[in-house]
Amino acid sequence: MLTSADSLTRRTAPRFVDLVDLICPGCGEQANGAPPAYWEDGLPVPEFSHLDRTALCRTRAGRVVEPVEVIR
Repeated sequence: MLTSADSLTRRTAPRFVDLVDLICPGCGEQANGAPPAYWEDGLPVPEFSHLDRTALCRTRAGRVVEPVEVIR
């Protein structure tokens, strides 16, 4: 049986991802940690963009994708 002390020792520190490890899953280009320079969609502005500050690619349903981490 786990005690509360055991559960505290098993917690790990949050893991942060380096921006150079994020890519757009639609095209494979590196993602930028800044919102797109131009956004007129009516939806909330995404937090990531391509390096040229265009929005990340969209899914077939029209949603803007989230970047994915590349493990090197």
